[in-house]
Amino acid sequence: MINNLYNTGKAVMTTGILLSYFMGIAQSLPRAEFNFRSDNDLYLFNKQDQYYTNGIFFNIRKAADSTHLSTAEVNRLWGITVGQKMYNAYTAQIHHIEEIDRPITAYLFIAADMDRYFANESFLSFAVEFGTIGQRALGRQFQERIHKVLNLYDIAGWEYQLKNAAGLDASIQYGRLLYRNPSRWFDLSASAEAMVGLNHTGLSVAPTLRLGKVNPLYQSAYTSSRLQAHGSLADDELFFYYTPQFRFVGYDATLQGGIFLHDKGPITYTPSRWMLYNQFGVTYANRLITLGLQYIFYSKEVPGMFFRHRYGSVRMSYRF
Repeated sequence: MINNLYNTGKAVMTTGILLSYFMGIAQSLPRAEFNFRSDNDLYLFNKQDQYYTNGIFFNIRKAADSTHLSTAEVNRLWGITVGQKMYNAYTAQIHHIEEIDRPITAYLFIAADMDRYFANESFLSFAVEFGTIGQRALGRQFQERIHKVLNLYDIAGWEYQLKNAAGLDASIQYGRLLYRNPSRWFDLSASAEAMVGLNHTGLSVAPTLRLGKVNPLYQSAYTSSRLQAHGSLADDELFFYYTPQFRFVGYDATLQGGIFLHDKGPITYTPSRWMLYNQFGVTYANRLITLGLQYIFYSKEVPGMFFRHRYGSVRMSYRF
């Protein structure tokens, strides 16, 4: 009897040790990531619904098979994003068409991307995106629901929104590290992106300054690369950053309407060709989660707009 109890206890202990070991391995090697991002000017506590007033994004990322990587490539990730961006005029209470200083619309889209990260801390990203503006983008329904849930004012003006139009865009982005100090608490990087398509066409260039506990660009929350194709773990991060972005706008369907439509909507505008965006933020990341807070302000999208715009953005990620 005693021997049986001893053997049973030994078997349970051995099983427990093995389960803990394999669970520890599973917990330490996340292979996928869920990301959520919300943009809103209400995060600045200014009680406004102005211009780019709301954005909501859901993203799934997965690490590639490391056997498919070249010797210079240290990480590769695939992703799918579903999102909606919402645009008002200078207010969400438009009662006369003459008040509209920026076209009213939403932009609903789905996108797929592949991101490649290299040992020299450069990265290359490719993306394709299918999106629609107009009533099919569900902006009016979503904004009315938000205001009802939050007990905000009644909105008005969506009868003047742009007409339905859908299109496909493709983009490519390249970036790399320019400098990092020996103590590794400060670095400077830069990226350039080109997009061409039926909804958005343009170019942008953006340097980025990071201060704090930073990781290499191939395993950093800043470049959305904390998932690792080789299964290793990235160190924790906590850093502040500043990114000024210079953008050339070739075509923007949220301002100009569908590119092939004759009747694009009651109000369209030609965009400002050159835009400046300023982004300040803080990011924290550990093995499982990423938390980020960002503040963005930018120049006028249309020369005749009444105001420049600013909004806040929050980001949360979970790796599993």
